[in-house]
Amino acid sequence: MQQTSLNAFLQDIKDIQEYIKHLELINQIEKDTKYFKSETLSNFNKHLSNFHTKKKLFEYKAITISLYGILEKYISIWIKEHIDNLKNIVDNYNDLPEKITQSHFDLSIKLIRTVSEKRYAKYNHLEKTELLKNLNICLEQPRNYKFNSDAFIPNSGNLKHRTIVESFKPLNITLSDILNKENEFPNFHLIDDLVTRRNDIAHGTTIDDILALSEFDTFIDFLKKYGEAIFKALDMKDIEYEIMHLYSKIEHVIDVYNNTILVFTIENNKIQIGDYIILKTNNGNFYKKKILSIEVDNTPISEYNTSDKKDIRINLGSGLRKNQIFYIKKRGL
Repeated sequence: MQQTSLNAFLQDIKDIQEYIKHLELINQIEKDTKYFKSETLSNFNKHLSNFHTKKKLFEYKAITISLYGILEKYISIWIKEHIDNLKNIVDNYNDLPEKITQSHFDLSIKLIRTVSEKRYAKYNHLEKTELLKNLNICLEQPRNYKFNSDAFIPNSGNLKHRTIVESFKPLNITLSDILNKENEFPNFHLIDDLVTRRNDIAHGTTIDDILALSEFDTFIDFLKKYGEAIFKALDMKDIEYEIMHLYSKIEHVIDVYNNTILVFTIENNKIQIGDYIILKTNNGNFYKKKILSIEVDNTPISEYNTSDKKDIRINLGSGLRKNQIFYIKKRGL
């Protein structure tokens, strides 16, 4: 998964928070300058007074639609990132989980039909012949496969929590179990409430329940945690595939010092500064740690060919424990 897309998600959340702060400052200016003898301020306050009710409604609509837009946008981006990244990890289409390959076939057929109907502008960039070609290559030339990643993106406009959970099943991910494991998500109803409010706005429904600016804080805080957890779930799945196809377990771990230094031996491999070690914690989470330095026989080196079996000391920065499991990228000599 791309850290840049997570950073963009967090920035979009922050931008809405700044927009709310901007609106609150305007409201405060109105209160603080109500009796100032300035023509500009007088006109400003008069305008706000006359526009007050509609202003609240416009602000409510803008924030609600923007928050839902972030949810829909980044779920689509992250699912595509995950699917497209599989080709960089798993060389052969036939080595992917059957759940993914079967889902890819079924969803591609559905997408081809949808593109043919030309009812959705978001699919205008897709060609049904290209989608069919990709699907055929997956079946006939599995080592040169290319996903129709758009096929995995859920339909827009109604991404309630249950719909989001269902959209992750074709990816072979049980999202509900992962989110419940985090113990930070008792308020899934907030996602459904946000979707309902967005749909009411989109369909022109009369809106009686307008949230105050301060009431959006709960939605924003939850959406931030919710998005980060979904990103983490996809990232963990990426790492699981890497362990299965690109990495091997370090069988001979000698010691861990100061939670930063890993000492081990390994044969018939090669490591260098900048490579990543994957560690698995007791609770089953995976983390990638960059190799910051390497020492062999108390001598700092930039890379090491492990045909000679010696103790290797690598600095991984932080977070190491002796009871963790470590994996190293396989590089044949």
